[in-house]
Amino acid sequence: MAIYSFWIFDKHCNCIFDREWTLTTNSTSGTTNSKQNQETAKLLYGMIYSLRSITQKLSRGLNKNEMRSISTGKYRVHTYCTASGLWFVLLSDFKQQSYSQVLEYIYSSIYVTYVANNLFSPYDFAENEDEMRGQGFRKITNRRFIDSLENFLSPLVGQ
Repeated sequence: MAIYSFWIFDKHCNCIFDREWTLTTNSTSGTTNSKQNQETAKLLYGMIYSLRSITQKLSRGLNKNEMRSISTGKYRVHTYCTASGLWFVLLSDFKQQSYSQVLEYIYSSIYVTYVANNLFSPYDFAENEDEMRGQGFRKITNRRFIDSLENFLSPLVGQ
């Protein structure tokens, strides 16, 4: 059961971080914050946004129906949405049941520590109207965040 890619989207539909592994046997292979992944990011966010909208419309009253994973024939998309509108998304083998605790840990222990608490990191990655609706170009480039994320996810890549 392998992890194929990891994505972070902000509240403006912008992909602010992406990591894709090309070889599941080598956790150092692949790309980080690649421009080639922009179209994939838009499609992935659109699918998640649409399915989340459907689940919210179907759940009525006080029972909140949150979408945590989506399965296809080959992949499983795991999602975690924060109160501030960030989306943490992990693509894995379809046999993997749940990575929700992994995504919560990435947010609370890695993202908050190295990005949210960093005074030099922007609070909002879209600085003006032109960078909203998926048109943003700013990415998380914090080396300590990337290294911590790599150290945490690399054992899970080739499982």
